[in-house]
Amino acid sequence: MNILSWNTQRVLPGLLLLVAAATCQAGSIQLTPVRINLSDTAKVAVLTVRNTGTEESVMQVTLNKWTLDGQSYAYNRSQELVVTPVTFRLAAGGQQIVRIGLRGSAPVDREASYRLLIEEVPPPPSSDVTQTRLVVRHDLPVFVAPTQASMAALDVAVECTAHGAKLSLNNIGNVHTQLRSIALEGVPGKEMLGHWDTFDYLLPDAQKSWDMATVAPESTGKTFLVTALTDQGSFAVDVKNTCN
Repeated sequence: MNILSWNTQRVLPGLLLLVAAATCQAGSIQLTPVRINLSDTAKVAVLTVRNTGTEESVMQVTLNKWTLDGQSYAYNRSQELVVTPVTFRLAAGGQQIVRIGLRGSAPVDREASYRLLIEEVPPPPSSDVTQTRLVVRHDLPVFVAPTQASMAALDVAVECTAHGAKLSLNNIGNVHTQLRSIALEGVPGKEMLGHWDTFDYLLPDAQKSWDMATVAPESTGKTFLVTALTDQGSFAVDVKNTCN
């Protein structure tokens, strides 16, 4: 097992450009912030929904539990958190505060994760067939931190498959990790071979793989330095490709 060590000082050039924006925008509806974090000490969060368009919008808010089902994510309607209001009218140029809060205590040993869907209710059909109005839909992550110590940890390995070697990252911590970029360097010499840009979330026990041939086609028997930039910091570890 190769555990990626957390190094907040070592960040590869260019990767800092992948920092997420603080405001999410689609069409005329803007949301701030783009991610909700709750805990036993921060039991309520505030989401601001703004209408920068010229027409009134009717908005609907839905909470879904976000879990790992095998190697796939599952989304199921949930009322485990308090969300208010769940429907509202948003005047042109106006804004609405949506509050998200815990119903009880935070989980003990493992982060709870949800997706908050904020969508525009479609207007009644127009008699003017030449006019088409696109409705806005946002899907935000919501995380509830465990009361026990949070640990962000990644296990990295090279998997040998029928289609070639794959670089695999598995979240073995008890909280999520959001990947920003993964870089592959040669060892020794630290020659930059290539990188993958990704904004995937890895919930606890989730795994994601990448085809090594796309950045290192002649990699058999070689050792590489893998650096992953995440929302938890920069992680780095040496791995060897033992695939034939």
